[in-house]
Amino acid sequence: MSYHEIGELLGRDERTIWTAYKKAKEKQPEPITIKEIEIYLPLPMINNNKFTILESIILYLKEKGMKYSKIAGLLSRDQRNIWTIYSRAVKKIDRI
Repeated sequence: MSYHEIGELLGRDERTIWTAYKKAKEKQPEPITIKEIEIYLPLPMINNNKFTILESIILYLKEKGMKYSKIAGLLSRDQRNIWTIYSRAVKKIDRI
């Protein structure tokens, strides 16, 4: 898919998609192996431009009752990082 097509699907600017892809490729040049899991994220929840994509994902998974440690394992992040991102997203909700 082109950056433009991805941007339209996610409701994001194609330049943002390009930048995120470039930075991710620098951090991890080898292809990502996709694991089979039972969690599906609805595309419309990512379309909210008030939140980053990571904030949207974490908010969605917390609403589903998932623990920080489980989310951290799924996203290959530290659970303290997940807590921090969730905390920022909740503050954004309070301001809206």
